[in-house]
Amino acid sequence: MYLSSSRQAARVMQEFRAGRVQADVLGNSQEPLLYFKQQGVLGSYQSPEAKNLLKGAWDPDGYWSGITTDLLVTGFNPKLMARAAAPKNYDDYLKPQFKGQLAVNRGVPYPLTGMVSLRGEEQGIGYFKKFSQQDLRLVEGYTHTINLMAAGEYPLTTFMQVSKLDAMKRKEAPVDWLPSAPTLATISTVAMIKNPLHPAAAQLLIDFYLSAEGQRGLAATGKIPLRRGVKSQSREIDQLMESGNFHVITPEGGYDRYMKIYNDYLGGR
Repeated sequence: MYLSSSRQAARVMQEFRAGRVQADVLGNSQEPLLYFKQQGVLGSYQSPEAKNLLKGAWDPDGYWSGITTDLLVTGFNPKLMARAAAPKNYDDYLKPQFKGQLAVNRGVPYPLTGMVSLRGEEQGIGYFKKFSQQDLRLVEGYTHTINLMAAGEYPLTTFMQVSKLDAMKRKEAPVDWLPSAPTLATISTVAMIKNPLHPAAAQLLIDFYLSAEGQRGLAATGKIPLRRGVKSQSREIDQLMESGNFHVITPEGGYDRYMKIYNDYLGGR
């Protein structure tokens, strides 16, 4: 079953408190899975395939493993804004000329947790407070956010997944992208539920996600793989990954706390 990140977190915790999570394996970003780990939802499983992933892409305690990554960049509609005029970095989002022109996926707190990870708690929250005052267009979901930009609803998307932008660009949609320096990176992860109903099947599924075959399969769907030696579909993305000019978001503190701060500054909309 697919649920958005925030809806999955609410659903899993509701089922956990009722006595049984109705799944064997969960896939989500790091923040909710770290929260699940803290709450005792997850079980430990160290896949033998994890050693083939990029450094830092799995939990040393075995509670989660990264399967894909993504880079959070600026997306722009070249019919509405020239590349030279588009924001070149995250600080450019705060400039007066971009007020009312920026869209953001309101379902995940990366504009907050990313800047906290990059700059520390005080500066990161201070940045997000200013960012939230830019008359943001709040949209649910990355794909929907990009589709509306391509349709001309607004010229810019912020903290946007490069995989989805680049896929639309390669299909010749009116979409382009620019990285920041450094560019924030996220990790999509999988984890096994504590005491799953089907433990052997859960372990096999996680092993497959991390295997060379599984990683090539994920790359074929447009994802950016984390296994060494497996390329994405985009030469530009691979070059950005190879440059090392990115910062992997390392969540600090509780997921629920950051979601509250995120929603409070966005007005709970």
